[in-house]
Amino acid sequence: SSSSSSSPQYLSRNVVQDVRREHFSFSPRMPVGDFYEERDTPEGLQWVKLSPEEIPSRIQAITGKRGRPRNAEKAKPKEPPAAKRGRGRPPKVKMVDLLSKTDARLLKRLEAQEVLSDEDKLKMSKIKKKMRRKAKNKQKQEAKAPRAKEAKKKSKAKEKKGKPEKGKDKGRPKEKKGKGARKVDKGLLAQRRLEERRRQQLILEEMKKPTEDMCLGDHQPLPAFSRIPGLILPSRAFSNCLTVVEFLQSYGKAALYDPGLPPYCQSLKILGEKVSEISLNRDTVSEILRCFLMAYGAGEGLCDGLRTKPFQALPPEKKAAILAFLVNELNSSALIINEIDKTLENMSNYRKNKWIIEGRLRRLKVALAKKTGRPESEITGLEDGRRRRSSRLTEETGLEM
Repeated sequence: SSSSSSSPQYLSRNVVQDVRREHFSFSPRMPVGDFYEERDTPEGLQWVKLSPEEIPSRIQAITGKRGRPRNAEKAKPKEPPAAKRGRGRPPKVKMVDLLSKTDARLLKRLEAQEVLSDEDKLKMSKIKKKMRRKAKNKQKQEAKAPRAKEAKKKSKAKEKKGKPEKGKDKGRPKEKKGKGARKVDKGLLAQRRLEERRRQQLILEEMKKPTEDMCLGDHQPLPAFSRIPGLILPSRAFSNCLTVVEFLQSYGKAALYDPGLPPYCQSLKILGEKVSEISLNRDTVSEILRCFLMAYGAGEGLCDGLRTKPFQALPPEKKAAILAFLVNELNSSALIINEIDKTLENMSNYRKNKWIIEGRLRRLKVALAKKTGRPESEITGLEDGRRRRSSRLTEETGLEM
């Protein structure tokens, strides 16, 4: 189609009588096609076709505009130049200016509409709430501003009072400056001493930490030990024997308890009788020992020897190996672990009592030194008595063992 200026020229040039300018619409927003609207009907929600008369009103309700939009630049009158403001209160901010551009545009569009849907009403109420909230926040900020200015002024005034005047500084004697420098030097020295203490503490802590053997820098070759004179047993068998003897001396009666079998071996039977119910004697111990070794995963070399021979007939190397295996299994049993825990607890109690007794002895020593007037180094009777008592106790314990 042609423009609004060329259409009348074309009609007059070709002398067209039936068609005039009024028959043309130059609006780019002309409704084209069929329009439908969802409505409630007795049969439920249905889409109903709008008539040509209803279409403009519905478009106006949706967009809030009627017909072709006018040229905003031509219609907008020129604003007078803003007068220069002097000092004083700032201009009042409009409520709409507090909103973002999108919210302001949406509010303006909603206010221009004559008929609002429920969704549009909800949007408008949310925007207005947001606007009121921002206005309140702005008022609070404006109320805080003068207080902050006053606080700044007060702080500046205090700083000015705290700063000494040049004339007064000249009148003061030089001794006061020297005192201030001494105070600064003392503070620096104290800080350096504190840093040195911390450094020494860190060094001590690092020195107390255990170090891996492979990390040591002064590795020495192991000495070549000579064989014990008169020893007939092989070295492995002798070390196993030493392990058994040390175990018996450390745990005593606790080592003589039956270590027992795993739960899955409790139902194992020999000649119709359960292994856990067979009494141990010289004749039965070998077979029950073999079952024990098999249950706890001992090597085949230890178990096979007990299949054909009793324990007493085995060579010394195998006997020592079997006893060492038993010791290792007993070390991980609950009974031995409880004994170790009791021993550690008793040791901590003994140390605690020792510290208490030594503290009392020190206090008695100080009191005796004050009473007699002699120095503490000369009062050795208490120390000698304590040493004699401790040596007597060690002798008694040695005799008991």
